[in-house]
Amino acid sequence: MPEISVLMSVYNGEEFIEESIKSVLNQTFSDFEFIIIDDCSTDNTVEIIQSFIDNRIKLYTLDKNVGVGAALKFGLAKTSGIYIAKADSDDINHPTRFIKQKNFLDNHLDIDMVKTLIEYFPHDEEVKNTARYLSMKNIKEEQLNQVKTPEQISKMLYWWCCIPHNSIMVRSSVIKKIGYGDIRLGEDYKLFYELNKLGHKIDTIEEKLVKFRVRASSITATMAHQKEYIDLIYHMKKNELDKFLKNSDSLYIWGTGNLGKLVFEKLKEKGYEVSGFIDGIPEKQGNILYDMRIFSPDILKESNKNIKVIVCAQPARLKIANFLENLKYKDLKDFFVYA
Repeated sequence: MPEISVLMSVYNGEEFIEESIKSVLNQTFSDFEFIIIDDCSTDNTVEIIQSFIDNRIKLYTLDKNVGVGAALKFGLAKTSGIYIAKADSDDINHPTRFIKQKNFLDNHLDIDMVKTLIEYFPHDEEVKNTARYLSMKNIKEEQLNQVKTPEQISKMLYWWCCIPHNSIMVRSSVIKKIGYGDIRLGEDYKLFYELNKLGHKIDTIEEKLVKFRVRASSITATMAHQKEYIDLIYHMKKNELDKFLKNSDSLYIWGTGNLGKLVFEKLKEKGYEVSGFIDGIPEKQGNILYDMRIFSPDILKESNKNIKVIVCAQPARLKIANFLENLKYKDLKDFFVYA
């Protein structure tokens, strides 16, 4: 039995997978098996994988495209290691990643999963100048890397997916309790959310041990999948959301972008009544959205009503949550971060 099983799924990854595989095979810790699931690629991905002569690689090719969640579910069942390390076909792993994570889990028996700090890098110069890359590099990278302690991680997981999936190492016995769902998006957040609710502790090695590639597009960046993700979050957080929505005089959605609109439509579909919207951008305040006024955050200071707030502004969610906590709003009781 190997100490570590490395788990990777890939679909049409011919452009980057060679570099990613090399970063796994070149780890200073070598006692691992490398489970790669090809999700019915139509390019040269399989041929590139097969070009590596290394008996640690175990390649499985699927007859049809099933999506990331189902592919990882299949792969997880093939693992035999004590620990599971997630790797991605786009990303680059530091040579000491595995040994540092293994030693951490060996020496901290109360911790079931350990992540690392991460670094975003652009695929090319064109990507480097995009708003999407700059947002991920300057905002998301900082937000991910500042969530470090088990206490911070446990709290933040109720708000958003604060764990970079491709940086984790987890005890095999723990991850196999939950496993991956047969879903094409959000398989990581669903896994982490459920493990957190069960009380499993997650910690961080405070070193940047994985470089995350930002491409012009990716499955997680496709706007067409946003509604599917909203539905997943609703069902995943349903118990907490139903409890939150009880006993309020009025409910406001903070955020008027795509996320806020989709959450409004989901709540309306489920029979919940929204009183209005809040946005911190002055130009939006006073406008009408879904026949309701968009208010300044000052309404929360001025009103005597029991106003509850659902936060639907991803780049600003931590600043908004801090603003609400300064008003003595309590997480999951007075405000709810949707994603």
